[in-house]
Amino acid sequence: MSGVSNPRAVTAAIRGGGLVGLPGQNAAPASAEPASHLPSPHSHFDVCPVWLELSIRHLSDAQVAQAARVETWRDSDESSKTGALEWEFEASIQAISTCGMAIDAFYAVVQTVVRSPQSLIDEWRDKRTPRDVQISEVFRRAFSIESRNVSSLRQTLAEIFRFRDLAIDPSGKMDAQILHPELGVGVEWRFAYFRYENALLIVKATVQLIAALIASGKPKDADLQKYIDTLRSSVESLQNRSVLSGRKQDPYSDPRQG
Repeated sequence: MSGVSNPRAVTAAIRGGGLVGLPGQNAAPASAEPASHLPSPHSHFDVCPVWLELSIRHLSDAQVAQAARVETWRDSDESSKTGALEWEFEASIQAISTCGMAIDAFYAVVQTVVRSPQSLIDEWRDKRTPRDVQISEVFRRAFSIESRNVSSLRQTLAEIFRFRDLAIDPSGKMDAQILHPELGVGVEWRFAYFRYENALLIVKATVQLIAALIASGKPKDADLQKYIDTLRSSVESLQNRSVLSGRKQDPYSDPRQG
């Protein structure tokens, strides 16, 4: 996996405790160190903007793959056509999967600051409440979202996770071919679901959702406010990427500049 070009957001994390060390080293409990050496507070590496960056890169690849697929489909053999579908599928499924990771990473930080009541957590577990419902409720509490806006938030999260879940466990899908919306021919279901047009919708929705929470959210917690203030610049720079507008790009250009 290639490196990420955007600056990493570094925020204040929860105080000491736990193990410190690189894999393979004999790590010692931090509590065993003299108090003067405890990391309080220590730096927290925020992976949310990294996953967003990767989703946009894969989206750029999917856009190039779509253009190649259109060209290939005009006058090529069946093997070349299948290869073009595979290329677009692989780029699109990565773009969509990393969107789910970005939401999870953002949520992971928010829920450590704004903890749900144990009674509510128990209820979610007992009722097997969908993940999008749980996350939207935590975001509602954290950012003081008005009730009339919670429904649209939940719908967006549900669609993002629906595609992400298909990427992880597609066992519920039938093996029968379905009609490709652009080609008008029968293809494996994965080629119709994981294609550039759907990846574009999911990536845009993910970036816009996080950007909206950062821009209009009104967190009551001071630490959460510091976190989104730090994250804001990274997300704003990602919003300006031309690939999110759907504009065609030079297939020989560096996707990271899209």
